Amino acid sequence: MKKIDIINEVYTEKQRRWACDQIDAPKSEREISKKDATEMCKDVKQSKKKNEIVKPKMKKKDLVEYINTKISLKENGEVFIVTEIPSVDKREIFRFFEQLRQSGVINMFGSSPILNWTKDDLHRWLYGMGKDPESMESEIEELEDDNEEGENDSEIELLQSQLEPIKYLLDNKNNVRDILVRGAMTRLENRGEEDPDLSKVQRVFQSLAGECFKMWTTAIYGNR
Repeated sequence: MKKIDIINEVYTEKQRRWACDQIDAPKSEREISKKDATEMCKDVKQSKKKNEIVKPKMKKKDLVEYINTKISLKENGEVFIVTEIPSVDKREIFRFFEQLRQSGVINMFGSSPILNWTKDDLHRWLYGMGKDPESMESEIEELEDDNEEGENDSEIELLQSQLEPIKYLLDNKNNVRDILVRGAMTRLENRGEEDPDLSKVQRVFQSLAGECFKMWTTAIYGNR
């Protein structure tokens, strides 16, 4: 799979338009390089001219293959790597980010703190937006009951496409959090801190969430 194909699959239309805004942003405020922003923005304009609908969904097989390839490039320095997290756990982190992206519940550039949450934290947050599975299933049912002429088909399809990844996020949230806890303890042990206080563990735990996001993004773009 070519790099541009990965970009087309992974990034949503909204995120691409965000990249277009990055081109004119002051250098100190840019979150990605101007070259990358130009490439992404150009792709949006081409899609608009062709009147195409971007569907940024990557097949699980392609995602896993790409993750495995990128993780193997550690020695070349192409991907930012969190060394305290084993490869099998890295793949779980990558899958979680991909499902989070597909759910559409948050702009991915502000998504990393979710890795630190518990399942209950995530459920309360989703409930506040009406995006918890129970609320969504109820909404889908109401739309289906009032859909004699198919006028609600597109809305039902959208909700159903979000529901599956949201269920995945909830089912795997505590596992992802545990991965970060283990990573934090490993980092502190590697520093020689065999009995660290809770505040140190918490700081490293929170830091790892941002580092995991960087690992995910560099697996897509390479290390800039």
